Amino acid sequence: MGSLEVERTTIGWAASDPSAVLSPYTYTLRNTGPDDVYIKVIYCGVCHTDLHQAKNDLGMSNYPMVPGHEVVGQVLEVGSEVTKFRVGDCVGVGIVVGSCQNCATCISEKEQYCNKKIWNYNDVYTDGKPTQGGFAREMIVNSK
Repeated sequence: MGSLEVERTTIGWAASDPSAVLSPYTYTLRNTGPDDVYIKVIYCGVCHTDLHQAKNDLGMSNYPMVPGHEVVGQVLEVGSEVTKFRVGDCVGVGIVVGSCQNCATCISEKEQYCNKKIWNYNDVYTDGKPTQGGFAREMIVNSK
């Protein structure tokens, strides 16, 4: 069952500027919502996109930034509306961690085309908290 009241802190490896040097960074995770899963990151791949974002090669990076969007993790907690996963399950997290869930693309389960999609890192959740990626101990993401 998800916890809507408890915020957690975690540690990730963050770039603080376009030098892209990663350093330990402690930050607060958003609350686990009814459709979310709280996961322990077991593995995260390194992709060229992570490097481009960390170095601000696209001119749109926000710092501090914890990159990483090829994530394998273990479910530690599920939100009250989550039925697909249970505590202990092995899960994967990609680049999209949220969307509007109301448009035609979301309804057809093609959230990657949603105009309101939320990226795994270098973006902002609907509650205003910045997204942080998989170069971290834990993550909270939408169960879809």
